[in-house]
Amino acid sequence: MQEKIQNLKACNELEKAKEYEKSFEIFVSLLDEIVIVLGDKNISFDKYTKILKMGFSNSDLGVIPQVADEVIVGDVDRSRSHKVKVAFLIGLNDGVFPAIQKDEGFLDDEDRQVLKSSGIELAKGTMEQLYDDNFNIYKAFTTAEELLCISYVSSDSEGKSLRPSILVNKIKKMFPNIKEQSDIVNRQSEILLENTTFDELLIQIRNFKEGKQIDPIWFHVYHYYANNNKLKLENALRAIDYKNEPEKIKKQNLQNLYGNTLNTSISRLEQYKSCAFSYYLKYGLKLKEKDQFKVEAIDTGNFMHEVIDSFFAKLEEENLNVKQIEIEQIKSITEEIVEEKLTLKKYDIFNAIPKYRVLAKRLKKVIVKSMQYIVESIKYSDFEVLGHELEFKGGKQYKPITFKLKDGKTVEITGKIDRVDIAKTKDGKYLRIIDYKSSIKNINLNEVLAGLQLQLLTYLDAACKEEDVLPAGVFYFNLIDPILNATSELEDEQIEEELRKQFKMQGLILADTQIVRKMDTTLVSGSSNIIPAYLNKEGEVSERPNTLNAKQFENLQLYMEKIIKQISEEILEGNIKIEPFYRMRDKKTPCEYCEYKSICQFNQVTKNNYKYIGNWSKEAVLEEMQKV
Repeated sequence: MQEKIQNLKACNELEKAKEYEKSFEIFVSLLDEIVIVLGDKNISFDKYTKILKMGFSNSDLGVIPQVADEVIVGDVDRSRSHKVKVAFLIGLNDGVFPAIQKDEGFLDDEDRQVLKSSGIELAKGTMEQLYDDNFNIYKAFTTAEELLCISYVSSDSEGKSLRPSILVNKIKKMFPNIKEQSDIVNRQSEILLENTTFDELLIQIRNFKEGKQIDPIWFHVYHYYANNNKLKLENALRAIDYKNEPEKIKKQNLQNLYGNTLNTSISRLEQYKSCAFSYYLKYGLKLKEKDQFKVEAIDTGNFMHEVIDSFFAKLEEENLNVKQIEIEQIKSITEEIVEEKLTLKKYDIFNAIPKYRVLAKRLKKVIVKSMQYIVESIKYSDFEVLGHELEFKGGKQYKPITFKLKDGKTVEITGKIDRVDIAKTKDGKYLRIIDYKSSIKNINLNEVLAGLQLQLLTYLDAACKEEDVLPAGVFYFNLIDPILNATSELEDEQIEEELRKQFKMQGLILADTQIVRKMDTTLVSGSSNIIPAYLNKEGEVSERPNTLNAKQFENLQLYMEKIIKQISEEILEGNIKIEPFYRMRDKKTPCEYCEYKSICQFNQVTKNNYKYIGNWSKEAVLEEMQKV
């Protein structure tokens, strides 16, 4: 120790040398205390070790701050839990705090327990780590006496979106009136550290050059850097006019790319509204990542769709009535189709490695359970299935959806509807569209307004015109593996009822009692377990965010034509602006999973901005649509 202290002093590490001197004094003092307490008493080495550990855990090393405003930063699990007036918890992101439990390693918890009982103590197992994490969480949240500040980042250094920790959501639920601030939605201009303030100064200079009013204090900040770091400021000012914005595509190139007719699909138009630049890279330049040997969401989605389509084809082939088929028949037919599909070459990947074989087994379970409730939704409905996998492509099926645009150009949209149902009432014929999704999805009118959810409503409008009928609704049937949360043990009937609720279709429905009852013949009053509708005691449809009257549906269909024309014209004008959406409702942006992030280099500092999607009421959205 003395040798180490002398070496540190020789290297001018005086503060470190003092820490070592103090540590040695604490160690000697602890040994003196043990002598005073135990004297000449003989004890086992194990007991002596425990006493020594206890003494160390109750000793601490105080370091005097070098300056008045010094801040000491520490990890939660290493910081002492003494009371402070104000505590800042930073980096509360999902998977960081609390941390994700890593694999147990070569030895699992049971192995560690066996070794521990034999006197061999290893590193802590998963359960002990879990208890430690819970204690650290408690310690972190109870340290502050007056103020606790919690923060998390929305993206990493590469621009990938990060989620807040589950603890942030718990805090919000406990304190519903708590106010959260974000520098993404509302920028805050602050003078803090020298480097961060310099970045903020550049933003303020750009705002000033654009004619915006700025706080006079930034002129003083400018003079500070001009006097203290002139070269850095001059270099930054030369680059300040750089805008990370792509140029519009030239007219000749547009003609080569798209011609006079834009042949596209609704999902591509939605992609354009999600981010025009990524649309151009994907469908204009046709850039894509190298193929990787792994199962993607699109693989499982296509597989499920094929099985469902084959199921109804088999019923038709064997002349079986879907409204009379039994559960056991549903199960056996579905399982047979799944096994048959798994032998096809295009689905070889599901048999390639054990991991994917397990996934295939899970898919079978999900599809079998989903088919049961798909059939049930048809059984208890007066709507008849008009067709499966109906395509807008001409020939015997529906013709492509076409609209005339400016300058004599045209957009032609092709696509496919998973299922179309039709029913007759005293007022006429009504049609509904059903789309099968391998994830939980619903229709949000704010996203419809923004052009991000157009598919089902566009298909509904086109199909109604083709069949000369009225719209009854658009729905997603979510193909999921449901998880039930119950506070007590449930009976079989209760479990079935809860499962039925989870498979309830989501979407928009016509606020008409006879239509609702035709979609769910078992519904007298209350909430339906098949469709998103509620009938009050008088038998009337209750007003909900997902219910629309006939006039509102008509306005919505008119808006579909307007927004599709608007998007198509923007594409044909060559606008490929880097401006992804930012959903205020859940703070989501398409950049999170975008494969083109390294190309676009989205950055708000270089004048890139988001298109913000609000969280307006149904009435406000419908009113806004009429203005377009």
